[in-house]
Amino acid sequence: MPASAFRTLRPLILASGSPRRRAFLKSLSIAFAVLPASCAEPRPLPGEDPRDYTVRTAEAKARAVFQDVKVRLDRPAVLAADTTVILRQEGSAEILGKPRDKAEAVAMLSRLSGRSHQVVTACCLIVDGKVENFDDTAEVTFARWPLSVLEAYADSGDPLDKAGAYGIQDGGAFLVSGIRGSWSTVVGLPLNMVIERLLNAGVLAFNA
Repeated sequence: MPASAFRTLRPLILASGSPRRRAFLKSLSIAFAVLPASCAEPRPLPGEDPRDYTVRTAEAKARAVFQDVKVRLDRPAVLAADTTVILRQEGSAEILGKPRDKAEAVAMLSRLSGRSHQVVTACCLIVDGKVENFDDTAEVTFARWPLSVLEAYADSGDPLDKAGAYGIQDGGAFLVSGIRGSWSTVVGLPLNMVIERLLNAGVLAFNA
């Protein structure tokens, strides 16, 4: 592992099985363990804003893992995250989850083609029982692509495990013509905010 700009002052647990979130922390050579939350994700409440839902889901994941590790003598910190793709139009806000099949993936991609949508990533950090929620929103704009291109992308299988039916860090990068905000937020972890919170909470320190 290359030298890190940070040192870990206490154990850090990432409450997520996402390989993309793991890759972000590994890229900074931050020591952490992975313990995905085993609880079922909550469902959106009637009339609940998608941003509020995303924050609530991240906190539910963090709390579930913290319950499992709070008895440990080394007092680990727990970091959880949740990412939601939101299509806002005509005063409404719709969450676009993971497509069930190719047909639903193509339908989602067709709706996103040639327009902008939001991606919200919310995080929850629990340290010594203290809960801190934070989130970030980025705006992603798709280029306009013909149906045949969207179908070919869906055939690759890449959209099937991605919210909104695309992965900007994988084969879906070509779909995007612009991003306003943090790229890491779109991928699944607002890295600048995460590092700031970990430093402030005494989980990390700079290597002087």
